[in-house]
Amino acid sequence: MLLKIWRFTSIYLTAITLSLTFCHLLEMPRKMQYGEELYMNVQHSLYLYFAWVGAFSEVSAVLFLIVLSFFVRKRRLTFFLTLLATVCVAAGLAVWFAFVSPANTQMAQWNSIPLPASWTEVRRQWESGHAASAVLDLIGFGSLVASIIFEKLNPAAQENRAANTSATVPPRGSGRG
Repeated sequence: MLLKIWRFTSIYLTAITLSLTFCHLLEMPRKMQYGEELYMNVQHSLYLYFAWVGAFSEVSAVLFLIVLSFFVRKRRLTFFLTLLATVCVAAGLAVWFAFVSPANTQMAQWNSIPLPASWTEVRRQWESGHAASAVLDLIGFGSLVASIIFEKLNPAAQENRAANTSATVPPRGSGRG
C-alpha cells in the first residue's frame, strides 16, 4: 500500500510540475514577439502563484521520485524508467536554477520603461530555460507513467510480486488448481 501511495504522490507532483513548465512552453512563441512594456507587465503580473506552487511541487516531485526509485530498485524495467523520470525532473529543476532564476533576479529589478539594453537576452534566457525544463519534465512524466504501465503489462513481474508477497499463491503453470 505504501508503494501505491508513493507512486500516486509522485505522479501527482510530477504532473503539477509538468503543467507549470508546459504552460511556459506554450506561451513562448507569442511572448517572444512582445515589446518591452507588454513583456514587463506580463512578467510582473502573471506568474506570482507559479513560484509558490512550482517551488513546492518541483522540489517535492524530485524527492518523491528519488524514494520511489529506491522502492522499485529490484524491478529492472520499472526501476530504469523511474530513475529516468527522476533524472529528467531533477535536471529540469537544475535548468531552472541555472537559467531561469538568474533571469528572474534581473527581471525583478525592471520597474520602468525603457528596459535595460540586454532585456531581449534576459527574455531569451528565461523563455529558453522554461522550454528546456518543459521538455525534461515531459520526458520524466512519460517515463514515470510508462514505468507503471509496463510493470502492469508484464505478467512475469506480476508473478514475481505475488511470489514475494505471498507464499500461498502457486506460480502460474504449476499444475495446481
